[in-house]
Amino acid sequence: MNLPGILILIVLLLGGLAIAGFFLWRFDRWDSGFGQIHVGDSRERVLQIMGTPTEDTDATIGIYGSKRLATNLVQGCTEQYWYYPFFTPECWWIAFDAQNHVIATYHYISP
Repeated sequence: MNLPGILILIVLLLGGLAIAGFFLWRFDRWDSGFGQIHVGDSRERVLQIMGTPTEDTDATIGIYGSKRLATNLVQGCTEQYWYYPFFTPECWWIAFDAQNHVIATYHYISP
């Protein structure tokens, strides 16, 4: 292999490691931060601890992106934050009321 080929291989390898490292760092941030979120916390506190959510929806969207039945809605919920990691089939969910305070949380894990 010639020098330019080796350099390209090294750059691709380092780039792949950097991308994987980012997703692992973000997973760790969400996994360790989720336990610090409590009912009554402000949206600002959630964003400080967890960072920007993967998805920000209204109260009618379920975990698989489908509309929830009225009986499945969280009472008082007006907004939901969803944190989906890249490597694992799970999700951290945080629900907010109209005053932007946490009213419910859940960690979904696929069996």
